[in-house]
Amino acid sequence: MATVQTLKNLGEQMGLKGTELRDFIKEQQDLDIEERNRLREEQDKQREHDKIQQDKLDKFRLAEMEREKEKEQRKREEQHKQRESEEKLLEYQKEKDEKDREFEIERMKFERDKMYFELQMKATEVKKASSVKSEDEEGEDNKEGSVASGHTRQRIGAKGSKMPCFDERSDDMDSFLHRFEVYADSQR
Repeated sequence: MATVQTLKNLGEQMGLKGTELRDFIKEQQDLDIEERNRLREEQDKQREHDKIQQDKLDKFRLAEMEREKEKEQRKREEQHKQRESEEKLLEYQKEKDEKDREFEIERMKFERDKMYFELQMKATEVKKASSVKSEDEEGEDNKEGSVASGHTRQRIGAKGSKMPCFDERSDDMDSFLHRFEVYADSQR
C-alpha cells in the first residue's frame, strides 16, 4: 500500500497537478482498496476452504476413533464371552469328573458289597458242608461205636478257631479273602 505522500510524489513526477493529481491519488487508493478487498476475499475463501477441509478431516478422524472404539469394545466382549465359555467348560468338566468319581466310588462299593455277599455265601456253604460232614462222621462214629462198644463216641479233636468277620473300616478285602481261603482249606 502506497502512502498518500508517495502517490503525490509519483503524480507530480508524471506531471499531474490539482484535480488530476487528486483524482490520480484517489484512483490509486481505490485500486489499492480493491486489491486489499480482493486479497481479503481470497484469504476468506481460503480460510473457509481450509475450515471445510479441517472439518472433514476432523469428522473422518472422529469416525475412525469411533470405529476403533467399537472394534475394541467388540474385541473385549468376545474375550469376555470366550472367558465365560471357558469357565463354563471348566465347571462342566469339574462336575463331570466329580460325577465320574462318585460313580466309580459307588461302583467300588457295589463290588465290595458283592464280594462280601459272595464271601458270606461261601462261608455259609462251608459251614453247611462242614456240619454235614461232621454229622456224617458222627453218624459213622455212632454206628461204629454202637457196634463195637455199645455206646456213642464223641468226635475227637478241636472244632477249630472261628474266623473273625470282615470289618470294612479296618480290613483289606484282599487280605481277608486270602485268610478266608486259608481258613477254608484248613477246615477240610
